[in-house]
Parts: sequence; structure tokens; C-alpha cells
Amino acid sequence: MADAQLQVLTPTFNRQGIFDGFDINGCQYENSNGELGWHITAWPGHDPVNVYWVSGQKFYSAKIHLLPAPVCEVRLETFDEISFVEAGEKATVLKAIAEWEKRNIQ
Repeated sequence: MADAQLQVLTPTFNRQGIFDGFDINGCQYENSNGELGWHITAWPGHDPVNVYWVSGQKFYSAKIHLLPAPVCEVRLETFDEISFVEAGEKATVLKAIAEWEKRNIQ
């Protein structure tokens, strides 16, 4: 994804929790093709607070745009895949997502 891509998203659910010392907040979204992804905020208890778009096992830099009424849309602008996410943080974020997705289908 060399160039920014803009997608219209539908929120499916929100979750938050503390995993391995990280405060993680996530909102799962679905795009018009039925693909799911997560807008994640991960805070290790100190700066920096990291924000990602996570799709599959890949982490991207992204911006979420909330359009007010009468449009009322959520638009995601994704940029390049992030080449380095600290291994412990990446594993913890993926663990949180897996737990949330498992809970959502039960």
C-alpha cells in the first residue's frame, strides 16, 4: 500500500482490556467487500501510545475519519504497512484481537 487508500467502514464491535501490561482498545470494522480489520490503540503504561490498523497479521499506519450527519460514515485511510512493531507489543495486540474475536462468536 504505497499510496493512501480510503475505505468506507461499518463498525461491528468495540473491545478493551489489559493484556500483558498493555491497555488495548480496539474497534472492529467491516469494509464494503466484507473484509474485517481493527483500529487498535495500544498503551504500554508509558509514552508512546501507539495506534494501528490491523488486518490479518499485518499492521498499518492509518487515520480514521468520522463524518457527521447527514453522511454518518466512518472512513479509514490506510498507509504503508509498518515494517517494525516491537515483538512483545505485536504479539500482545494479536492475542487481544484473537480473544475478542473468539468471544464475539461464542
